[in-house]
Formats: sequence, C-alpha cells, structure tokens
Amino acid sequence: MAVLLKNLTARTPNTEDLAALTELVSLCENSEDGMAGSTLEELLSTWQQPDFHLANDAWVIVTTRGQIVGLACVWHEEHACIATFICVHPDYRNRGIGTLLLRMAEMRARQHVRLANPAQRVVLQGLINTANKGAHRLFEREGYQGGPPFLRISFTLPDETGTSSLLAVPRKLKVDVGLEPRGQMLAVTPLCDQDALCSVRLYRTYEKELRPAAQRSANIENDLEILGMMCC
Repeated sequence: MAVLLKNLTARTPNTEDLAALTELVSLCENSEDGMAGSTLEELLSTWQQPDFHLANDAWVIVTTRGQIVGLACVWHEEHACIATFICVHPDYRNRGIGTLLLRMAEMRARQHVRLANPAQRVVLQGLINTANKGAHRLFEREGYQGGPPFLRISFTLPDETGTSSLLAVPRKLKVDVGLEPRGQMLAVTPLCDQDALCSVRLYRTYEKELRPAAQRSANIENDLEILGMMCC
C-alpha cells in the first residue's frame, strides 16, 4: 500500500508540542470510547525514560497550518521488547497517516535488533483499544498478530500529603486483567466514574516478530557438531 500524504509533513516533536499532543491523545481516546484518560504528565514521563531519545523515537504529522494530527512513539526494554504508541486525529484518518507512522516505528524498531541479545526474541508491540476498529485493521494489514483481549483498570489516587491542590500531581495506578473467555467473549462496555477517578477499558495487544530467538538454531548447530564427531 502506497502512502501519499497531501499537505502534511512529518517531523520530530519537541517539548513545546506537549500541550497539543496531550489534546490530540485525549481527542483520540474520546472518539474511541468517550473517555479521555491521558495527561500531560503521562506523556512527558514516557519521553523522560532513560533509553528514550526524542530525536529518534518519536514523530508527529503536521498540517500546513501547524496543527499536529498524528503521533508515534517507540520505546524498548533491552532492545528486545519494543512497544509503539500511534495516535491519529479522527478527522484525518483513512489518509495513510497511521500506515506511515507504523512503518516509521517499525523501521526504528528494526534498528534495535542488532543491539538485542542474540538469544532473545525481538518483537514490536502495539496496544490497541478494542473500540478502534481502524487501528485493528491497520495492524493486521501490516502483518501483526492480535493477542487475547484484556481489561485495563486505571485509578487516580487522591493526594494525601496535604500539598496544595494547585501543586499536587495526581498519582495514577494501572492494573491489567487478563480475560479467558469460555466460548464467545461477551462485550465489555468501557466504564468511567463521574469524577474520572476510575476507568475500565478493553484492549488487545498486536505483535510482530522482528527476529526469532537464536537459542534453537544454536542448539541445532551444537547437535550437528556432536553428531559429526560421533560419525568420525
């Protein structure tokens, strides 16, 4: 599938984009299940991870008017378990933006392959809200395999330090609950309390193997070497 973006450009984001990106992520979440749960602090915390480099690990899609309509980030654990987050403005979907961002994320992920332990399997994963059908089709079209669904329960914990509410930063806790359906899974309706202190969403992880673990091939080579010695 060719990716042609008209009147749109891709660039590296910067800290001045944080407010616009937070608004974009919240807008995307609202379009999926009517709940916005991402904050400026959460996005910034991802960028502040020690192995995350903004110049190489994030991209935004910008219109000629300067509006940010797409975002992709990539981060990793030991260069083997690589995750990506992709977000496209609802009004700009079905234009190839998501495809371009996912392919850029995969190109960056493949650069980690040579840095990973040869014995480790290297995968790229994307976490998709089950309400975002377009994202599911995108990942499946690009060769990703969907895993079982699970519930993500998020809590915003009240501040108990006595700090002024203007300065207090809400503490957040997320719990993932696996689902083991018996037969056909019943639909799960996203939930959010009135004060947005607790939310429940249904997600699915999509995964693409970038490199299999080398342990099996190494064992085969050892077995063949031993067999050759026995035959001599």
